[in-house]
Amino acid sequence: MKAWVAPRYGPPEVLELQELPDPQPGRGEAVVQVRAIGLNFADCAARMGVYPRVPRPPFVPGMEVAGDVVAVGEEAEPSLVGARVAAVPIFAGHAEAVRVPVSHLRPLPAGVDYVTAAALAVTGITADHGLRTVGRLRPGERVVITAAAGGVGTMAVQMAAAAGAQVVAVASTPAKRELAARLGASATYGYEEYATAVQGGVDVIFDSVGGRLFRTGWRALRGDGRYILFGFAAAVGPRRVRWLRSVWELASMGVVIPALLVSPCRTLAGFNLSLVPHLAAEMHERFDRLLAAIQGGTLRAVVGTTVPFAELPRAHALLQGRGSVGKVVVTVP
Repeated sequence: MKAWVAPRYGPPEVLELQELPDPQPGRGEAVVQVRAIGLNFADCAARMGVYPRVPRPPFVPGMEVAGDVVAVGEEAEPSLVGARVAAVPIFAGHAEAVRVPVSHLRPLPAGVDYVTAAALAVTGITADHGLRTVGRLRPGERVVITAAAGGVGTMAVQMAAAAGAQVVAVASTPAKRELAARLGASATYGYEEYATAVQGGVDVIFDSVGGRLFRTGWRALRGDGRYILFGFAAAVGPRRVRWLRSVWELASMGVVIPALLVSPCRTLAGFNLSLVPHLAAEMHERFDRLLAAIQGGTLRAVVGTTVPFAELPRAHALLQGRGSVGKVVVTVP
């Protein structure tokens, strides 16, 4: 099979298309013939060597795919062979085939195509888990969503609006803010207007950017306010991690003293779903609910760009350079 290999950590152009042995399923595993790859900012972080538990080079990045099960190992249900699935291998998904634990894949219903599935699994579950479980979002609350026109952001805006929340979307360009408004945001702001965006108080902040935004948002939280931090995009430049900028952004966040969380009744929570595999059963339930919403027309996967497999590094550069809107999906022939 062909796969995009990172022979070393670095910018998008380090990726090399190589011929690798076809994967063979182990116990409790399946092999998925990949038809579409959902690109996530986590894939860029892994390529640069700054994602949790990233393998040592050389390795194949790629945490989200959709395709067909072509083989299963021992203790895996044989009837899975031939099934159309969404799968989350965490790593090794930038390939024509990938080996995945059966617990990390989910069959697709008729009518949900590979591109939609590849745009839904990681982003949809992240938004759903972050807003519903970690953020405990309630109807009528005011929620601020950063990177609101990205893969997770477009899902989060739709979900929060459907839950009856007042959605404040923060995005970098007028086109991205316009998209957020179409998806249900009641107000949109640029990052230079962030202080205005949180003015008047906020109940929930759903943030993948972090850095200097944190302190401003944290101070704006109302009583029982919840700050959900699930990324640190402020540290990443168009090609690589900006280490000096990272230190400055981290210092700008200030210090949270646990004892001082009591009086203002605020909650600070962080999460990374790739680090909680024991929640797989719960994630299956979430994904099934997302699929039902997609089929029912109450949720849509916003795919801004599709890129052919032969040009996968270009997709990395587009996403990391903040040139994309919605989800970036790579199609595999």
